[in-house]
Amino acid sequence: MKHNILFFAAAVLICGGAQAQEQFTLENSVPGGKDYSKYRVSSFCGYFDHTTGEFISKEISDSKTDDINAVLAKCGKPKMDFLSAWSDKNTASVYCYGNSSLYLVDLAKNTIRDSIKQIYADFEYAPGDRNVAYTDEGDLIVCGSNGQTTVNGRKGRGVVYGTSVHREEFGIEKGIFWSPSGKSLAFYRMDESMVAEYPKVDVTQRIAKEDPFRYPMAGETSHEVSVGVYNLAKKSTVYLQTASPVNRFFTNIAWSADDKYILVAEINREQNHLWMNVYNSADGSFVKTLFEETSNEWVEPCIAPYFVDNKQFVWVSERDGFKHLYLYNIDNGKCTQLTKGSFCVTDVYGAANGNVYFQSNHRGYLYRDICKVDLKGRFTCLSKGLGLHNANFNCQFTQYIDIYSSPSTAIKCTLCKPDGSEIKVLKQTDNPYSEFKMPQIRLVNLKSADGKFPLSGRLILPPDFDSTKVYPVIDYVYGGPHSQLVDGGWLYGASSWMLYFAQQGYILFTMDNRGTEFRGVEYEHCIHRQLGELEMQDQMEGVKYLKSLSYVDKNRIGVQGWSFGGFMTIDLMTTYPGVFKAGVAGGPVCDWQYYEVMYGERYMDTPDENPDGYEKTAVVNKIGNLKDRLLVIHGDIDNVVVWQHSLMLLKKSVESGVILDYFVYPGHEHNVLGSDRVHLYKKIERYFDDFLR
Repeated sequence: MKHNILFFAAAVLICGGAQAQEQFTLENSVPGGKDYSKYRVSSFCGYFDHTTGEFISKEISDSKTDDINAVLAKCGKPKMDFLSAWSDKNTASVYCYGNSSLYLVDLAKNTIRDSIKQIYADFEYAPGDRNVAYTDEGDLIVCGSNGQTTVNGRKGRGVVYGTSVHREEFGIEKGIFWSPSGKSLAFYRMDESMVAEYPKVDVTQRIAKEDPFRYPMAGETSHEVSVGVYNLAKKSTVYLQTASPVNRFFTNIAWSADDKYILVAEINREQNHLWMNVYNSADGSFVKTLFEETSNEWVEPCIAPYFVDNKQFVWVSERDGFKHLYLYNIDNGKCTQLTKGSFCVTDVYGAANGNVYFQSNHRGYLYRDICKVDLKGRFTCLSKGLGLHNANFNCQFTQYIDIYSSPSTAIKCTLCKPDGSEIKVLKQTDNPYSEFKMPQIRLVNLKSADGKFPLSGRLILPPDFDSTKVYPVIDYVYGGPHSQLVDGGWLYGASSWMLYFAQQGYILFTMDNRGTEFRGVEYEHCIHRQLGELEMQDQMEGVKYLKSLSYVDKNRIGVQGWSFGGFMTIDLMTTYPGVFKAGVAGGPVCDWQYYEVMYGERYMDTPDENPDGYEKTAVVNKIGNLKDRLLVIHGDIDNVVVWQHSLMLLKKSVESGVILDYFVYPGHEHNVLGSDRVHLYKKIERYFDDFLR
């Protein structure tokens, strides 16, 4: 569920002062609104040449786009508005992707050498961009100068190749993994044929049509995954000789630098035991288990191993209580901890010249920095200003772009040397909303309900705020694992729709509770087997703070959230009836037994193992406690939090004699996207205007 927080951040100014000419509207503050793109700030400022590592300006890339589109037009293909990648500038052939199509274009001959029919999601370029692998309706296909090859033959309904697996948990975002030389690729094969088909109906048809999908619920049969290796020269495939794929997750696939080995972090169904296994890439044979990790709650690797040379790789583990870097030798298993302290490594960029480049929050939970550490553990912070820093390195690690934001800077992109020194500023946007009258944003520092942990909150006050008046409050919650809503970047992490609501006279409040990410194991794992319980206790500390403010109307506090936040909204309103006058819960988890295996069992175990926990945390069992106005919203083809959740909530509310307000978005999955998103916010606004003002 970490990928399914509904509301997106956008670029807006943090504090007032300008003479306002413009007003926030839903059309300019909500993605999908017709004016939203006018104020959206992009970090794109160019790209690195794959071969030389040279930074290429956006203008040059635009020129190449024109050349490619001219060839496409000559060949009767549609114009591409966006190109994702191409080969180095000196080659006559270039791969281009856009408008869901992929082509190999020969610029010298003004022809298309290979035309791949429309694709929608999964494709990966080999090193040097000489070959590309992509998926087409479950098949895995390799395309290059030697033609096009289908790696597999489909074995039947429910079997797919080259796609992400395990419902994109464990940091899995793709299913194709090229070797460093580009001569082979590893890929996932997922067999879902044993997983129950979940009903989904397309109501746009004259006679509504069933369109089922595979959905493994907690405690039920899960899919089975294997890892194949395709050799381009031999045009043959071997499969890694892993343990049985039944009740096992294969994660964090990584090639050794010399193509000889493939590492796989294998996790048991209980998700409390990890084996780092090494396999021979040539024949798929098992070589050895390099190390194991266990936990009383769960293990959850989300960053793959990264090889610094042929023998050594770095691995991110939270075995000492925080996510840190460990250096392993694949031959002798020797391990050295490279980073230490009460902070987390939040991303790994790569390694070069004896240094590992990574991102961390070593200057505080709210912030991110670009850092490096050498193989003896000598740590250096490369970034300067306090805020959010992210890096885009070239392949040679001789330059990188520092993508930075802070409360007063929407975006600043700086080209840097690997020692952190600046070459030049590529782009800077301080204030995209200089003509708007802005709300005030304040950071709030509280303590968890048990007094042990700091909690970070954000308070947004209306423009022309008057402390002698009282205002209604919308408490926006998420609160689930793998989330952080309050940070030290632009707007302290607030979304632009919040500024629109503040303009309408609401105070907006958000706080990260225990169970959210990047504060260490003790902070994150305490929610195990009791989702929502400690999170609610912390959120009520936020409510206590709000009620202490003289300008907050204590009788007009509302709550709103989506996905895990929808679950939290209903949980808060039914556990603490009378506190929140109105609430809006979107795509809510209403009973964890209806959620999927990987996420649900990680945090709750199975329903058979933890029946009391499932019973206690199911908001369907609490709906009879509801005293206030609650609007529940759901997409009818939601494939993340299936529609059954809120339908069962409706059923229980009828049985309990409780009146719910309910709205369904036909044809939408877990997120309401496109222009309908503006409609969603209009619905939310009207609900709070009706029952919270």
